[in-house]
Order: sequence, then structure tokens, then C-alpha cells
Amino acid sequence: MSDRRPLAIMPYGVFSLNVHEQAAAHRRVIKAQLELTYRCNLHCRHCYTDPYNDSAYFPRELSLAEIHRLLADMRELGIVWLNLTGGDIFMRPDFFDIYETAADHGFLLQLYTNGTLFTRAIIERLQARPPFSIDISCHSVDESRFDWFTQVPGSYRAFLRGIALLQAGGLPFSLKTKLMNWNAGEMEQLQRFTESQGQPFGFSTSLSPRLNGDCSSLEHRVAPDTIRRLASKLDVVQEDPGCEAHASLSPPSHERLFRCGCGTDTVHINAWGELSTCTFQYETRISLHEHSLRDAIDRAFAATGALSYHTDSACRTCTLHTFCDKQPTQARWEAGHPEAPIPYDCDIAVARASGSLGSPVIHPLQPGTSR
Repeated sequence: MSDRRPLAIMPYGVFSLNVHEQAAAHRRVIKAQLELTYRCNLHCRHCYTDPYNDSAYFPRELSLAEIHRLLADMRELGIVWLNLTGGDIFMRPDFFDIYETAADHGFLLQLYTNGTLFTRAIIERLQARPPFSIDISCHSVDESRFDWFTQVPGSYRAFLRGIALLQAGGLPFSLKTKLMNWNAGEMEQLQRFTESQGQPFGFSTSLSPRLNGDCSSLEHRVAPDTIRRLASKLDVVQEDPGCEAHASLSPPSHERLFRCGCGTDTVHINAWGELSTCTFQYETRISLHEHSLRDAIDRAFAATGALSYHTDSACRTCTLHTFCDKQPTQARWEAGHPEAPIPYDCDIAVARASGSLGSPVIHPLQPGTSR
């Protein structure tokens, strides 16, 4: 008779809460995002990685052997959730060597993809070792507008084929919609399409400069008043999670530059093997070619926690900071300094705060006015 005892079964929500509570108590990293490549078959107009979607940069990407070592190190550190992203992950010829090794290590795998590269062979391979989730970007339900945005003719039809293959294959997936000034008018159609696929509808609106500092992608931002109007009109929750829960108006309790959860339980590793505390944190990057994973995490977290305000930036004492999505690296690229306010984010924070509190609030960059 076997003396093996069956594993206890618990709801996913309970499991997740337990892991996060233990991570907080013991200051452990439990989540990682790994950019496998900057290669992509599309050139979406808002994409922050697209400047490096060029063959000249591909040799800089982590090799298969380096990724295998990194996955083993992640397992040893106790990382639970692993997000594989790009570029597009399926542009790496060795994707399944990476994916199946990660599955063997027991990670809960989340895949980010544009959905246009699925084939029956890929679906069958994923069915053998299903991921925890697959997130797919849904830009438009109009073929000409979708293809205009991706700058690749036929991409909309490829997207629809991918969704159909996922549905037929019974794989877990969700559709992500980023509302921009060119597709915000499609919101009702996007909601109907998403729900027709058995998915709840939500949207995000945040856009970031490209990784080379080019801010042209920000031209597609939605106006703050439009965001509030659309959310109210369709009674949906906007999926732009602030780093902290919205609270009453009060100044920051500390001088740290990063007021979010950066440097707690999550790491981001870009396609070139540089580690930091989140996707858009480029104030501090530690090379995994020069440091072990454990050492890189310690260095990145310490450096991030040590960054603080030294100027008289309006952000330093802003009472709307819990409603604000400002990222210091984005501020450096867009406004010239990581401590500087980003006017667009200030407008968004004002709109959120006034909507949440039900009354006008003082604009941090226009002290004499309220909205």
C-alpha cells in the first residue's frame, strides 16, 4: 500500500491569498515577468518594445541555455507565478523548449501574445501542458482599423483565427482591451465582442513611452474626461490598477520616489537579461550576465527603495498620489526628470479623485483651480 498522502485542495483565491501573505511576511519574491524576445510579427503603433523589433537587436537576447538556468534559479527562490511575454513569445523558435521547461518546474504560467500566430500544432502543444492563462490584445472589431493599428495587413483575420483555435482547443484565455483615442468610439462593440467570447469586459488606458525614450506612442492617449465618461456610460470597471488602493486625500507619508509596490514580491526581466522591480522601472537595472538572480534582486530592490525626492516637485507633497499612475522612468522620458509630474497623469488623478469622492478636487499643477 502506498504511504503517499494526497495533496490538500483549496480554492485558487485562498491559495493566492496565502502565498501573498507568506511572501509579505518573509519578504519573498513570488512573481516574475520574463520578456523572451522583442521580436514580433506586428508593429503596433503604441508598442513600447517595437523599437527593438529589429534583427540588429536579436543577438542581444538571452540564449536558451541562459533562460534554462534562470528558470532553475527562479524555482529555487520559490517563484510561483511566471509571465512569459515579448514582443510575441511565439516568434522565438525555441519557445516550447522554454515553455515546457518552465512547466516542468511547476510555475503557474501566464502567456501574453497578440493571438495572430496560433496554429493547430501550437494549440495541441499547449493542450498537453495547459498554461494558467493566456492574455490576448483586442484592439478593434473593425478589420481596416485593426490592420492600420498593427501596420500589418491581414492581422485582424489572423487574430480571429487565433481566437477560434483557442476556443476549439478549450484553452484558458482572456481578451485585453486598451482604449486609445482612435478606438474609444468602438467601446460598445468591443464589449459585445469580448462578451460573445465568454469573457468579462474591461479596459485599460495607460500608455508608456517606447523603451528608447520615444514618446510618439503617447499621441494615442484618451482624454481624461473621455475615460470617465466611457466608464460611467457602460458601467464597467477601468482596469488601470494604481499601485495603491485609492484612499482619502492626504500627502505622502514618505519621501521615496517609488510609492507603489515596487521592490516587494515581483521582478521583471527584459529580453536582454536586465532585472528590475517592474516592467517600466528603468531607473535601476541589474544585469543577469554579471550577477546571480538572488544578488540581482537584492541589488535592484535596495536601489529602488533608496531612491527619494530631492526637488520641489509638486509630486512630493501631492494629496492625489494614491489616484496617480505616474512612473518615475516614464516621467524622465516624458517630462525630463524622474521626480517631475506628468501633466496627463495629474489630469487622470484629478478625474479619478473627483469621481471617487463625489466632489471637485484641487488640481496639483493648478492650485487655484478645482475640477
